[in-house]
Amino acid sequence: MNVLMREATVNDYDAVHHIQKQVHEMHTKERPDHYRMAETTLDEAYFSRLVEEDNTKVFLLEDHQTIAYTIITIKHTEERPILVSKKVVYMDDFGVDHAYRGKGLGKIFFEKILEFAKDIEADSLELGVWEFNEAAIKFYESMNLKTKVRRMGIDL
Repeated sequence: MNVLMREATVNDYDAVHHIQKQVHEMHTKERPDHYRMAETTLDEAYFSRLVEEDNTKVFLLEDHQTIAYTIITIKHTEERPILVSKKVVYMDDFGVDHAYRGKGLGKIFFEKILEFAKDIEADSLELGVWEFNEAAIKFYESMNLKTKVRRMGIDL
């Protein structure tokens, strides 16, 4: 397999939406208190803005068709007396098409994202993951990510 990572264009909406919908279905099943299913799970106008914004990148992994996608935001923490200024690549979304899971392609893609983050001299790559998503947690841990923050809540 000869995979290639590239930046998405507005013309890639359908391919990204296809994979994003698979991820959304899993979240809907596991967190119905937070998500609900819809025919369109990725708004096309929103996707277009993501592709066009300077501090946001949508990357695809391809081999004749789209295998995976990610949406990342490049964030700069504000310089303040109590904070260290940092450049952070925040991974908003990361999805691999069901047909390609378990083949090592997510790892290849993630490594390419890490290379991108290093190339732009980011201080870190960060993301959020739901506690129920044990497979994703295991994957991210295998990529050497460590838990830095825990977000907690109580339903009222």
